[in-house]
Amino acid sequence: MPTFTVPDGNVVLRRGKAKARVSLTNSDSSECIDNRIEVGVATARTLGLINKRRYNVRFDSVERSISFFRKPVSRTSIATRIGSTVVEINTNGDRTVTRIKDNEIHVSAIGVVLLGILKNQLLLKRGVVTKRVRLQAGSDIFVEPFIQVTPNTANMFGLVEEDTPVAFNQISSVLRIHPGK
Repeated sequence: MPTFTVPDGNVVLRRGKAKARVSLTNSDSSECIDNRIEVGVATARTLGLINKRRYNVRFDSVERSISFFRKPVSRTSIATRIGSTVVEINTNGDRTVTRIKDNEIHVSAIGVVLLGILKNQLLLKRGVVTKRVRLQAGSDIFVEPFIQVTPNTANMFGLVEEDTPVAFNQISSVLRIHPGK
């Protein structure tokens, strides 16, 4: 997915028929792991934007406008781990060990960002098989992205340790495993 920078200056933000004129200033976010736009409460209310929700944006360089479109579903492939003990080794070599139960799923910190997970309660789904789980999120954004489930949950969903296609819906908090198109 291409990354671009909108030049500083006045722009019009649009969502549907709503619009707001704003002054855009790019921040120096050299260690930022995701793209973001921060707007004031009044502008967000005018455009109907919801905090921490994902949107597709389109920049029109002729009109200097940024249009927002709903993007509630994030798709990626993520490493799947199986086991009740989660071991995260950060870049300093420090180890964090935590345990998960059958009603929990562990998602690394960068995995949470990639998927756009906002809530602690998720519905795990593969085909017709579903299970309510509590999210246990990693804390180190420099640990590679992964999800980890217990052996019982892995058996229930037919998971093996490999890169697994997933899709997360921010509105319904459903994490689909091996989703269709």
